[in-house]
Amino acid sequence: MRLNSLLISLILITMVFGACARPKGDNPQEKREYVLQMKDNALAKLYAEKPYAKELVNNAAGYAVFSNFNTQLMIVGSGNGYGVAIDNSNGDEIFMRMAEGAVGLGVAFKDFEEVIVFNNKPVFYKFVTEGWNYTAQGDAVAKYKDDGGAATSEVPLDSDVVVFQMTKDGIALRATIGASKFWVDSDLNNP
Repeated sequence: MRLNSLLISLILITMVFGACARPKGDNPQEKREYVLQMKDNALAKLYAEKPYAKELVNNAAGYAVFSNFNTQLMIVGSGNGYGVAIDNSNGDEIFMRMAEGAVGLGVAFKDFEEVIVFNNKPVFYKFVTEGWNYTAQGDAVAKYKDDGGAATSEVPLDSDVVVFQMTKDGIALRATIGASKFWVDSDLNNP
């Protein structure tokens, strides 16, 4: 009975907070512009914090930037978000959605941006077309606006991928193993 209550609570919390993980705008064009602005802001923040990342992104086969909100209560976690993948060979913008699930120990309510750098064209193409990512992750976060700090360690299980996470707001103390599913957002990719 207690486990059922916990799972129902997690689902409800994820649904309420997950509604925040959608691009703002009244129509597809405004939503695309919102996503591209989020991408530019996230990259500027990343380059300010880790200047070497700019060269990695510029020399990569492609990269993706996502805004994500996730939660974890005890042993189960989930999250969702939106973003855009950029093919560096031709500049194509592929608008995407994402969802994730995780198992492990901890508690988390975390709003963050993630930059995923693909050093290999086939791996980038597979990400855009198939969209699976498996990770082991540890978080220690206590941050609200500019106050607090965050330490995240994520290990991608593919050496052709580099992942940077930047926490906006949240609290987390957890160690998990999870999977993320990324897919093309058909509403935003059809002008």
